[in-house]
Amino acid sequence: MSDIIKRILSDAVVGEDGIIHVDTFLNHQLDTVFLEDAGEELAKRFKGAGITKVLTVESSGIAIACFTARALGVPALYAKKFQTGYMSPQVYESEIHSFSLSKGYTLRVSKQCLDENDVVLIADDILANGQAILGLLEIVAKAKAEVAGVGVVIEKGGKDGGRILRQIGIRLESLAVVDKVENGKLVLRD
Repeated sequence: MSDIIKRILSDAVVGEDGIIHVDTFLNHQLDTVFLEDAGEELAKRFKGAGITKVLTVESSGIAIACFTARALGVPALYAKKFQTGYMSPQVYESEIHSFSLSKGYTLRVSKQCLDENDVVLIADDILANGQAILGLLEIVAKAKAEVAGVGVVIEKGGKDGGRILRQIGIRLESLAVVDKVENGKLVLRD
């Protein structure tokens, strides 16, 4: 069993409504050794795909996107949920709904950072319903860039996100797939 899988099984906590809490090592307090290992594994799986950018959504996906991008030797880019004065007003946009937060967002990526010459790997910490990733796919399409695939640390196998991505022909690489929760513990798919 890999160190990545061991860490997920030992430290992930299942909360209300099946929310997987990985905030002690993946998306709040960041274990850089874990993130480096996970980023290198995702990069290895997409080696040779010609990736020029790794794209994610702020904020939970930023760390894994950065470590994956570093391993690939390319820039990391994240879609902002709020327009700021620091960002060019020329953006690609997509509307998404966050089920975990029960609210909608407009994702924005500057047109200066993404174009038709890019081959994009979308990376995220957890894939559940897939709305954020579908929004990123829409942004990549608007930029006329190419999608190499999607890489996630944890896929919730009982949710629709992975199934939808596979049905539309997107290559999906998940470091761990949660099959079910049993007695408050994650059971991973082999």
